Amino acid sequence: MGFWGIVFVVLGVLVGIAVVALAALAIVQVVRDRSITWQARLSWSAAIVALPLGGALAWFAVGHRTREFEGTFAR
Repeated sequence: MGFWGIVFVVLGVLVGIAVVALAALAIVQVVRDRSITWQARLSWSAAIVALPLGGALAWFAVGHRTREFEGTFAR
């Protein structure tokens, strides 16, 4: 394995760690969010486990918006 092979392996490991950390953070936020129902928590958790990167990004993009957060845009 040459220099570039080692670089690609190291980058792959770092990206993998980042995806796992992002998914873990999203799961923790889903579980701690008391403004959503248990069905929504279960659905979000399943989405994050099934699609770690996509589910976590979706949670951070639209899922974590609470009523107070959305109320700031309702004016």
